[in-house]
Amino acid sequence: MAPFLISLRVVCGTGRRNVTPVFRSIRHRSGNGSPSLTSTPAMKPQQSLRILSKGQHSDLPLGLLPDTFIMPTGKNLPSIVFSPKSRMSLEIQRAKQRFFDLRDKLAFRWLSKEKIRFREPKKAAIKLHHDMYTAFARSDVETLRLICGDGLLESFKKKLMRRGQLKVEWRLHKYLSPVKLVSSKAHYYAGMNTSRRQAVVRIHSLQSLTDVTTESQRSLEKANPKEVLEYIVIEKRKIGDNESPWFVWGTTNEKSNK
Repeated sequence: MAPFLISLRVVCGTGRRNVTPVFRSIRHRSGNGSPSLTSTPAMKPQQSLRILSKGQHSDLPLGLLPDTFIMPTGKNLPSIVFSPKSRMSLEIQRAKQRFFDLRDKLAFRWLSKEKIRFREPKKAAIKLHHDMYTAFARSDVETLRLICGDGLLESFKKKLMRRGQLKVEWRLHKYLSPVKLVSSKAHYYAGMNTSRRQAVVRIHSLQSLTDVTTESQRSLEKANPKEVLEYIVIEKRKIGDNESPWFVWGTTNEKSNK
C-alpha cells in the first residue's frame, strides 16, 4: 500500500488564562528545597500522516486532525456586548465546524459500519488523564508507553531524565468544573480499510506534585495545589479488524482571538 500523506494545518491558537495552561512537571529544586514547577507546552501537531501499522499506535504520530476548533473561554472569550463582531465570528465558526463534524460522523458510520459511542471519549479521557500523570510521577515508562502517543512519550522520557532520582507524588484534588468534550471527530479512509476517532476533552482541575525524596516524606496535605486547565487530545484507530484502545496524543490550546 502506497504511503498516504496529507498535510495538516492548525487552527488552534495559544489562548491565555489566569490558570496554569497544562500540567507542570518537576525539573529541579527551588531554593527552599521544594519542587520547582515549569510549564509543559502543548504538543505541536505533526506535519504529515504516515501509513498505519497494525497494533502499534505509539509509532503512528498522525497529529491533530484538521479544523479542530476549541472555543475560547473566560477572559479569552470576546464579550457579546463589547465585542459583538468577534464573538459572532467565533460562534459562527463553531456552528460551522460542528456541522462539518456531524457530516463526517455520518459518513464514518455509513462507510465503516461502526457505531459511534458519543459518551466514550470523555470517560476514556478522565481515566487516561489520571493514569498518565500517576505513571509520570512514578517514573513508570512502561505504563506511559501503553497510553501515550509516540511524541508525548518522548516528551515524558526527556522530563524523567532531567528529573533524575527525585521522587514525587501526583494528586488530583478536585475538578474545578465539569469535564467537557469540546471536539469529537471521526474519519474513515476509503481504500485503506482504516478508521480514526479523535477527541479533545477539557479538564479544569486542582492538582499538586509533592516531593517525597527525603526520608520524612512530606505529607500530601502540605502540597501546594495548582489550578490547571488542560485540553487533552485522545485518539483511537482501527485498521482492518484490529482496533487500538483510546490513547493520549497530547494537548492543545483554545483558539486565539488575535
